[in-house]
Amino acid sequence: MGALKIYLIELMIEKKPGNNREPISRRSFLKYAGSTVVSLLTANPISTFAKTWSKPNVLFIICDDLNDYVTGMGGHPQAKTPNIERLMRMGTSFTNAHTNHPVCAPSRASLFSGLYPHTSGLLMWGRWSNSKILKSSVSLFQHFKRNGYDVYGTGKLHHYNKDHQEVWVNDGGKSNFGIRPSHGPFPWDGITKGKWLLHPSMHKIENYIYDYDEKLWRDRGEHSFGPLSDIPEWKPNPKKGIPGYKGWTLFGKPFRYISDEDRDLMPDELSANWAIAILKKERDKPFFLGIGFMRPHTPLYVPKKYFDMYPLEDIQLPPYKEDDLEDCREFKSLIFKYGFQRHDLYLRLGGEKMWKQCVQAYLASVTFMDEQLGKILDALEQSPYANNTIILFTSDHGFHLGEKNYNFKLSNWEESTRIPFILVAPGISKPGTQCDHPVSLIDVYSTLVDLCGLPKNPNAGGNNYPLDGHSLRPFLVDPENGTWDGPLVALTVIYNQKKEGHIYHYSVRTKRWRYTLYSNNAAELYDHAKDPHEWYNLAETVEYTRIKEKLKNELLTMIGRKP
Repeated sequence: MGALKIYLIELMIEKKPGNNREPISRRSFLKYAGSTVVSLLTANPISTFAKTWSKPNVLFIICDDLNDYVTGMGGHPQAKTPNIERLMRMGTSFTNAHTNHPVCAPSRASLFSGLYPHTSGLLMWGRWSNSKILKSSVSLFQHFKRNGYDVYGTGKLHHYNKDHQEVWVNDGGKSNFGIRPSHGPFPWDGITKGKWLLHPSMHKIENYIYDYDEKLWRDRGEHSFGPLSDIPEWKPNPKKGIPGYKGWTLFGKPFRYISDEDRDLMPDELSANWAIAILKKERDKPFFLGIGFMRPHTPLYVPKKYFDMYPLEDIQLPPYKEDDLEDCREFKSLIFKYGFQRHDLYLRLGGEKMWKQCVQAYLASVTFMDEQLGKILDALEQSPYANNTIILFTSDHGFHLGEKNYNFKLSNWEESTRIPFILVAPGISKPGTQCDHPVSLIDVYSTLVDLCGLPKNPNAGGNNYPLDGHSLRPFLVDPENGTWDGPLVALTVIYNQKKEGHIYHYSVRTKRWRYTLYSNNAAELYDHAKDPHEWYNLAETVEYTRIKEKLKNELLTMIGRKP
């Protein structure tokens, strides 16, 4: 009814040449209003705004490092995410959705190009411009802009925020991007710039990791977590030229914190407010609004009230099997060691208590993010665009919190690859439905192009690369039996830490199985019907040889190698 009200108000004003608008007669108003009421009340939601513009708007929301620790996904029983749950009631939840690369830059490059990482060759923290194929590809945002959309963005969308600045709506000749991404606020020592410092309460980590691993040391601030109320204080150190500082810093400036109720806003809060302002704007053509939330990416600092929602003494640790890695000896050395080192770091320094503190901080960060999501959903519902806006909510990849002795992303295991994925398409998706068919982020581009009626081959006439993904529309129409032309598996690829032989490790996920092929030809096979935590590798079990070979052939065919 919001759309009806706005349209009738607009109808009362007749548009004249030169944009002069004058009231129309009462008789004309009643004549046109009567027919309009009938058509609007009988139209499906996706066409309610057909009198204004024919294409739906898009609200695209992506989180950084968000795994399945959300209500309704079964990842952690204590998770509090009422607004993600609210979204699930509004549309279709894809409960078997996965990333195509479990680290930020390649995942987002793949998502926004519609090309698999092994297609583009961008496998780690490289820029879009580092790939010849991506340089000549049309991004998702560019495609929408070229087809008549106002394109807005805020927070972390592309991994490198300076990529594709030309796509955002211009304001006074400058790119009108929202809030630039930041993982802060950060502890500060009064002088150090460009590095994430550990919270002083965790200073003992410094001594432990200094000789442990160069990368672990360089990224030491990533290992921090705690409430904002635990205000950091760095003591002066004249020998090192450190003046000392008490408080936080953000965007290179002091971050004011007095209490949870009296403080500066964090980046995700600023992005939410910026997006709400965009939703309040009047417009004459469809929009694409992208929002990239930073949390729950480390360091895990959020207001204390979110930590209070998860009392430490009540925290449940993730499912854990002590000898879980015994059947991973053939390939453990190929997996990114950083994740093993960080979990070991927490256990050595604080034991089970520090492990619980880390899980608590992650859950608190997820709930903090969820609250920002709720503000945006409220604003959309109160806007005139509520009935004609597609909502897509997801994450760039998952994250381990100690499962398999690992605390990071960048593995082919379920904790790294599985992500929330919710689609609300008014008039198409069925509210409150679930689809367990394996899908992945590669399908986002093709799906939005299909739902919005855009040209299906954005690279036509350019590099001519077809999109690797497939539209999920059939699953929105029929979540259980939808017939689509996509694969039976979701594909994930990571690079080989050892850089030997074939440099990628691949994994495919079906409804029941996960099969992973490492660069040294070692393999994993897990039966999720019986082993949801992937504790028992069946790859060398004779009775599963046929299944393993079938999935291997499927994988090799997908990546263009001969079975």
